[in-house]
Amino acid sequence: MDPSIDSTESQTMQTETMKTEKTTETTGTEVKTVKPQPKLFEGARKNWKFVLKFLIVSIVFWLIQFAHQYYVLNFELGDANLGISLVRSFALAGATYFGFALLSSTIFKWKREWNRYWHVRRSFGVMGFVFILFHVLSVIQFYFSGDTSGIFYSINPFENPIIFGVIAFPIFFIMAITSTDWAVNKLGAKWKIIHRLVYFGYLASVFHFLLINPKSLMNIMGYLLIVTTFLVLASEVFWFIKTAGKRNFSTLGTGIGILIIFVYLIISYFAYFVPK
Repeated sequence: MDPSIDSTESQTMQTETMKTEKTTETTGTEVKTVKPQPKLFEGARKNWKFVLKFLIVSIVFWLIQFAHQYYVLNFELGDANLGISLVRSFALAGATYFGFALLSSTIFKWKREWNRYWHVRRSFGVMGFVFILFHVLSVIQFYFSGDTSGIFYSINPFENPIIFGVIAFPIFFIMAITSTDWAVNKLGAKWKIIHRLVYFGYLASVFHFLLINPKSLMNIMGYLLIVTTFLVLASEVFWFIKTAGKRNFSTLGTGIGILIIFVYLIISYFAYFVPK
């Protein structure tokens, strides 16, 4: 929950981007060391075997989600609707992958040497966005027949939880397009600041899937998402208290962490305790 707790991971990412062969330039009597800059998608090309395996596993994970939703719809409604199955399966796969990404980050904090696997978290995050992108496209096609104006039938997020999704989507888009070694190198210190937005994006996504159709979560895939989300939030609060306590709760990151917790509580109150 404390945006400052990812400093080790971001430093690891920036260190990895600089692990390239050094060259030297000689100008007169002065010798300068020049570090080659990473090219766009260079890391993915070098580690293509991992990327391919992760992609295959992700597709299988989504196919399981789709098959299960298709079965659930057939059991509930007596009609296995293709469109709704696509919408639900992409949503559950994407939200679960985002949870895996944040959960892996907190797990890495227990074992600092595991920080070298930061690319796993990044892969979960990027693939999670891909699933959510297909979820959005499926919703527009099957629920609104291509008319996006219908999405905003109400701007009250408690009446229309799609608004929470609308808030989360651009944040996750920014996270995805800046999740390359090239972006880390180009943005420098700004990269960490930008990626702190993930906490706000995740907050919005959590209330989106909790409020949009609670009944759709009452199955094994929904339970997986709920348990993952609980572990993410619990571990983030734990590390927030542990990290901020060492700094006497006096840093900017502590203030932002407290703000995020407060926003979770306020939205939960209006969502579940205020009569609609």
